[in-house]
Amino acid sequence: MSDRSPERVPYVLHFEARTVVLGEPAHLEELDVLLRGAGAETRPTYWHGMRAQDPGAVVNSVGTDLARASFWDRVDAGVFASARWPVDLDGPLYLPAPPAWLQRARAWEYDPVAPALGAAGPGGWLRVPGWAGTENNDAGASVGLLQLTDPETFWVLGSDADLMEVAELGKDLARFRLGFDRLTAYFGPDDRIGCLRLPVICREPLEDELIAHGVDVEPRFWE
Repeated sequence: MSDRSPERVPYVLHFEARTVVLGEPAHLEELDVLLRGAGAETRPTYWHGMRAQDPGAVVNSVGTDLARASFWDRVDAGVFASARWPVDLDGPLYLPAPPAWLQRARAWEYDPVAPALGAAGPGGWLRVPGWAGTENNDAGASVGLLQLTDPETFWVLGSDADLMEVAELGKDLARFRLGFDRLTAYFGPDDRIGCLRLPVICREPLEDELIAHGVDVEPRFWE
């Protein structure tokens, strides 16, 4: 991994008939407005357990009861609802589209039977297309260290290339760091790694190593 400029784009996570989006607060606020403008009910959450009306509250996720296809349909509907149309026939007409950061969002869907290679059991996050069927799998964006399903483990989400390099780094760390021998990779039907899973004890040493390698890391833990 080489030094690179960070590119912070959202993590869109689909689970059964729900979608949760993690990302920059300004992006999440804009997404919340788009979804509600399309008639979708949303459930924003805020850092440190705060509520929307609390002074200094900062949004850290936006959730909604929409499956993958319905979620992106509502995004498009919200974009059209908020579009500014020309006031006369001679005015320029631009096709409404989501903001660039949302077009570049990376998406995963939880597969409860995704095959696992490692100490943990099956069931993991597999990459799926985002807006307009775009996969957004380029290396160079941030690598997410996300505590999503339980307090004892966390997931590593990133591009195919980044996940391969993190897996190799984890193997090296397993020689002298506790917990890395339990690193587990989850594979989709095309045999690509969708995500990695590690015990939470591995968080700080992995984060330190990634930063030392010039990787932009997005840690999101239950703190």
